[in-house]
Amino acid sequence: MKIFKDGHKTGITPPNHFGGLNVLDIVPLAGSDFSVQVSKAPKGGGGELHHHDDLIQVFYIVDGALTFDTGKERFTLQKGEAVVFEQYDPHYTLNEQEQECTSLVISCRIPKN
Repeated sequence: MKIFKDGHKTGITPPNHFGGLNVLDIVPLAGSDFSVQVSKAPKGGGGELHHHDDLIQVFYIVDGALTFDTGKERFTLQKGEAVVFEQYDPHYTLNEQEQECTSLVISCRIPKN
């Protein structure tokens, strides 16, 4: 068992993210096969189009709404909704709402063959 008590700390704006988006590692990926992050995006905050070679990511909207764009499809998730991005799935995020969006981002590393 490992207990994490970092919820009070200040997060960061990761590279290729913008508009004041802040990500806090609750359960860090370092040394593990998964991570849990709390992401807070004010109006206009988000992340540029990118994909992950070795991760599957789940975005669960805790509060507010967040718009996603895959390059082929654009959709907005509301509080209580989620999306899974498989390995190599491109995704762009943007908070187009007035209210800050809080999402839980769970990332799982894909085992190497």
